[in-house]
Amino acid sequence: MRIKIERTGGLVGRLAVGEREEHELTAAENQALQRLLQSPPPATPSPGADRFHFKITVEDEKGTREIEVPEHAMPQILAGIPKIRL
Repeated sequence: MRIKIERTGGLVGRLAVGEREEHELTAAENQALQRLLQSPPPATPSPGADRFHFKITVEDEKGTREIEVPEHAMPQILAGIPKIRL
């Protein structure tokens, strides 16, 4: 399984991206991801102009799935995966 997490928004608005294979995730990261995939939060934005918004894309034998996650619903352990590429 391939996981891609994109973060947009924030004060500067720069895109940050992180990609991992499932075996590269820690147990805690994998648990948080599975909880999001099983019960995605409503994609309503977090209140505030400079909030982050996340898009998680999962590619596996079932195909490609995408979920939108507002900042307030994103587990902190997964929020640290995306990095700004300079």
